Amino acid sequence: MFFLVFIVSVVLVFLSVDAFILLKEWQSRIHIGRWEDRLKWQKAIEKKAEKWLNHTPTVKMTAQNRLILLDILKGKYRNATIQTWQIAGLLLGLEKKDAERYTKSHQYLCVQSNVLPEDFLLAYALKKHGLLDEEKERIVLDSCQKFRESGTIYYRPWVKHIRFVDTLGMVLPFLHSCGWDDLANRQLEEYDQALLQGVFPAHAYDIEKNIPLGVHDWGRGIGWYILGLIETDDMGGNAARILRLANALLPFQLNSGGFSCFMFNRAERMESSGTVLAGLLFLQAYRISSEKTFLAAAFRVEKALMCSTRRNGVLDNCQGDTYGIGYYSHVFSIMPFAQGLALKLSKELNQYTDENA
Repeated sequence: MFFLVFIVSVVLVFLSVDAFILLKEWQSRIHIGRWEDRLKWQKAIEKKAEKWLNHTPTVKMTAQNRLILLDILKGKYRNATIQTWQIAGLLLGLEKKDAERYTKSHQYLCVQSNVLPEDFLLAYALKKHGLLDEEKERIVLDSCQKFRESGTIYYRPWVKHIRFVDTLGMVLPFLHSCGWDDLANRQLEEYDQALLQGVFPAHAYDIEKNIPLGVHDWGRGIGWYILGLIETDDMGGNAARILRLANALLPFQLNSGGFSCFMFNRAERMESSGTVLAGLLFLQAYRISSEKTFLAAAFRVEKALMCSTRRNGVLDNCQGDTYGIGYYSHVFSIMPFAQGLALKLSKELNQYTDENA
């Protein structure tokens, strides 16, 4: 009898955790998207980004919505490497004072023997604020010194023959900011072989077999490519790449202003992380070309993001992390990375409101 009571109690605990998380998600979406004033919305997402900088919510590793407590206990619910680029995204959108607050409470950046591409992006975000000390910069650069003479940076050592589009967004900005354009250019030009119609990047690229892997229209995958381009826009050839991609994406913008999680399919669900990066691409294309079509598209992206923001200032509808090449998450929820970049886009659009009138 005691054993039976114990089993029932354990089951109830697990079910209660599932129910609590699902109920919390449901109630948080009540009145989502009722933002009319872009500056009030901007202030709301900034306030949430500031809060998240030191208390970053988990981006789930799994699409499982049942027995969540079991995933938590097994350590399969949260991943530190996913969290690293969440922080980087927040820092790219927040002010220097916020970054200073972060560095005071987080002295750790990377481990000398195990620097990952995610660490490059975090290092870049800190460097943009002038807060990356010389020792940490040297550690990150030393980790890729072996690639400077030949080869390119891989995403993980157990797949050295595969290049992921994520890596471009993570490492190119930092390499360029440190004057390592030789490696940055080689990294980018290598991936030219994985572009559909010379424009759209595949999820990954097998450099031994010389074939693209995965789809070419994964929203955040294109977003990673965009991030690599816009943060290195003055690097040779990148202005042309930006304009080609911006022109190619315009026909796929939804009536709402957003982009589908798989951008070629307008019937797919709108996804916020790829959408915000497309907005940053359009804004950079406008700065290069002065073509107002791009500026209007960027403001339409902002409007779509407002429509995907919860009443407490949290950007929603972000696709969860991928599980591998061709395996994409069915979870759409919050993502600090996209929250920070949405703030960055909105702030940068402030100076162009008269031109878009």
